[in-house]
Amino acid sequence: MTEMVKARLNGKWDIILPEHRAARPEWTTGWEPERLDALESEIKDQISKGQTPVVYDIGTEEGDMTGLYAQWGASVHAFEPNPRVWPNIKAIWEANNLPPLEGFFVGFAAAKTDIRPENIEAIIDQPIVDGWPFCAHGEVIGDHGFRTIAERSGDTPSVRIDDYVSLTEEPPTIITMDVEGAEFEVLKGAELILEQFSPVVFISVHPEFMFKDYGTYEADMHLWLRQQGYTGRHFAYDHEHHWEYRKI
Repeated sequence: MTEMVKARLNGKWDIILPEHRAARPEWTTGWEPERLDALESEIKDQISKGQTPVVYDIGTEEGDMTGLYAQWGASVHAFEPNPRVWPNIKAIWEANNLPPLEGFFVGFAAAKTDIRPENIEAIIDQPIVDGWPFCAHGEVIGDHGFRTIAERSGDTPSVRIDDYVSLTEEPPTIITMDVEGAEFEVLKGAELILEQFSPVVFISVHPEFMFKDYGTYEADMHLWLRQQGYTGRHFAYDHEHHWEYRKI
């Protein structure tokens, strides 16, 4: 059984994580500090204005940063396609006594909706158990890997954010994504939500994967967002390009 231990992320935020995740040296040196600082500021700013921040976290992975959003006071919807990592998300949520996820999707946020692909993986195609996906009731592991639309659209569900909101009836005030090159695909599936509700959008762009897997240039995504009435701010470049977009 994996031990859960307290970690201090970026020297600022305490959260209980699986031991393998807590041991990451990046928490000491600083992991995406500008992005996380901006997200904390936006969540707390919305709260100060009497608004309930609703975060759609696209590409939750293990859920450590997602847990921070909940700690900061946001209502969180988690989108994560990899069933092998869902036990980690559940473990972090329970160890930190976080409020229940307002919603979740075991699959991709994408440009097209396919809730039940022809070759859907069996562990995904199971009923919810005790408020969590079936796949969350498993062993916490560190070698869970990643899953992308380009590689796994045939056996992993996908949903347009527009369609997801029509079912949950809780539109986002903030969308944050780290999706290994599929950033524009996610945005194209959220066109109506961007138009109607104007959420603030945080994007970690992987331009090389975007071109290799989807034939799209990063500049195409930025142009499209401007056409939707959004203004961008580039605030960091480390292993990704970190952007914030909002309607002014």
